[in-house]
Amino acid sequence: MPSTTLSRRELLASAATAGAAATAGCTGSDGVPDDQRWPQFGFDATNAAANPDAVGPSEEPTVAWVHAAGSYYRNSTQPLVGDAVYANAWFDGVFGLAPADGAVRWHDAGDYAQLTPALADGTLAVPHRDGLRGVAADGGLRAFGRAVGFGRWRTDLTNPESSPSVADEAFVLGVGTAGHGPDGGRVAAVERADGSVRWEYSVETSVWGAPALADGVAYAAARDDDEADPDTRGTVHAIDLADGAAVWSKRLGESPRFNPVGAPVVGDGLVYVPTGTGPLVALDADTGDEAWRLAPPDGVQASPALADGVLYVAGLDGTLRAVDAATGDPEWTEAGEKYYGGPTVGDRGVYAVGADGEVVSWTRNGAERWRVRIDPPVSGSPVPADGMLYVGTGDGLLYGLE
Repeated sequence: MPSTTLSRRELLASAATAGAAATAGCTGSDGVPDDQRWPQFGFDATNAAANPDAVGPSEEPTVAWVHAAGSYYRNSTQPLVGDAVYANAWFDGVFGLAPADGAVRWHDAGDYAQLTPALADGTLAVPHRDGLRGVAADGGLRAFGRAVGFGRWRTDLTNPESSPSVADEAFVLGVGTAGHGPDGGRVAAVERADGSVRWEYSVETSVWGAPALADGVAYAAARDDDEADPDTRGTVHAIDLADGAAVWSKRLGESPRFNPVGAPVVGDGLVYVPTGTGPLVALDADTGDEAWRLAPPDGVQASPALADGVLYVAGLDGTLRAVDAATGDPEWTEAGEKYYGGPTVGDRGVYAVGADGEVVSWTRNGAERWRVRIDPPVSGSPVPADGMLYVGTGDGLLYGLE
């Protein structure tokens, strides 16, 4: 099925409409239903990237609105959906946008890192270049009709490297790179209430993907920083969520490079780790022993999605694969484009967007629903909610498709 191109004229008209609404002080929609929200990277603490209640567009979508900022949407970065659509626009700061029309409800012009925030208890935890910042999800205090009281707390953690995950009253994230910060690379747990550091766990290098949390354990995939070594290998660490004690560590792979970029996913007793230009590796969640691996051409950089015993894997070879989550046995495959961002799953099926801007939706059994094309480059993941699909691009555009 050929892609429908969402034209530049349509894009500019939508962006102008959203800007006019913001200028007029329009607040737009009151938000989306609670069960359709997307409050953190990968939807929940396991990074499963699947919300069975989230409803995307019913048919081939058109552009409802576009928000333009000087942002850069890093690999697998996702917008968040709650009472607003929250977009981390990096140097341009954090935006709270009306879900229906993209109108700007509030904007904090802080110097943030290009990572997905996390939303909990009315607070956005946003990685900042100097640490983690707690931002009021509603924009905080207001004066003369403008939001001015963004900050709730701030934690000094040099050089956040991953999106935070939320569980057990804490935000958990990768921080720093060995040799590039005063404390080297580590995984940190930060208390949701006040931003105090619960614990820090040292790693040899850095963790780029949001840690996956389940059953009191945090699973973090650390990279190998020896860029000159073609046989480099990353390491997966299982860490006790209560106190930061080591549970187990597993060294990954041989050659080619096993150097995780995307976040791991945990579920059904396994931890699924995309290794970059190497395969996707499934490890036993209790021991770290390898259960199976999937090795498509060019490797798997993006985080997979997990729903109802099926793992959806988007490869650098431009193929989406649905495999049995327990065994890795294939169920179906569909052609697309090179995927830097992972797939997501909602009520109406599976969504993925290729590097060249082709957004595709399939049913759970692999039947194609529609294809449309937005402005490339794209390295993030699409998020369905309340009949919409939200996806950001490397040129700083956040699309609301309906």
